[in-house]
Amino acid sequence: MCLLIMRAVGFERHGDPSVLRVMELPDPRPGPGEVVVRVLATSLNRIDTIVRRGYPGIPVKLPHVPGADIVGYIESAGPGTDLGEFRVGDLVLVSNVWGCGSCRFCRAGLEDYCPGWTMPGFQVWGGYGELVRAPVRALVKAPSGFGIDELAVLPLAYSVSWKALKVANVSPGDWVLIFGGSGGIGTALTILAKALGARVIAVTSRPNLMKSLGADVVVGYDRDELMKVVSERTEYGVDAAIDVIGDTVPMALDAIRPGGTVVAFGVLGKSPMVQVDIRRFYLRHARLVGIHNATRTYLREVIDFMVSRGVRPFISRVATVRDAPALHELMESRGVVGKVVMRHEWD
Repeated sequence: MCLLIMRAVGFERHGDPSVLRVMELPDPRPGPGEVVVRVLATSLNRIDTIVRRGYPGIPVKLPHVPGADIVGYIESAGPGTDLGEFRVGDLVLVSNVWGCGSCRFCRAGLEDYCPGWTMPGFQVWGGYGELVRAPVRALVKAPSGFGIDELAVLPLAYSVSWKALKVANVSPGDWVLIFGGSGGIGTALTILAKALGARVIAVTSRPNLMKSLGADVVVGYDRDELMKVVSERTEYGVDAAIDVIGDTVPMALDAIRPGGTVVAFGVLGKSPMVQVDIRRFYLRHARLVGIHNATRTYLREVIDFMVSRGVRPFISRVATVRDAPALHELMESRGVVGKVVMRHEWD
């Protein structure tokens, strides 16, 4: 049997961005219930850099191809696979998490709760490769009216941001506090929260960008300054605080109103360990909710919402996957704003 080879940007050992290189790897072969997607574009996410350096507690089989975001055409299906609503040749997005498909959580549609959850670019090869293998149950049809670059940024940043806003029950008129405002998640949260009719306080070092995206108030990371803004602009505190930094969770808890919600899903700060005064937590009826990733349901919902409201993602740069090492360096130096797309253009 002739072994077919695909091109990818990947790594054979963990380390700094210099370990990334163009590689030739065996084409993935779909099994029953699976398809192979020919990737047109992916986007840069913080998880890509974390996996490249080595994620604590979750081993990655080497060589590895990162990339959590995938948009492309269905190229082939595995033996006996029922494609359902899909056909070979369809333009699709791949959800950035799927479960085992059979546990109690998967049966309830909560595949991100599955103990055996899988994320492309993490446990399996991802979007930095020309081809990706994924289960049919992870596919979402691409909507009309969105370009490939726009589709490439939706699976992770926009689906998990939508999930965070829904978990926090954000409604029109609510105050939403967003930490890490100018990154891919922060800009997605701001755009979506404003489209929901909420008011946004963005915590960032790039005020002009966030104001251009609709943030009502922009403030830096100084705690006293933040609490002063919250006190002046809200009646009792923000309705929801969404944190992707990690070590800012105590500030988020201090900023919410009684009965408010903090949603945490990320560690971009210096340490994952924080101290919380439990009295301040329970005496204010606060909710602290942790999430990771978002299922196909949330991806479908956010796409439908964006299409119906005419909402577009914010893309700051379009490059190719060959540029991945330089882009990883830029992200680790805090030089990336919004979303960066990487097209599969090899020549």
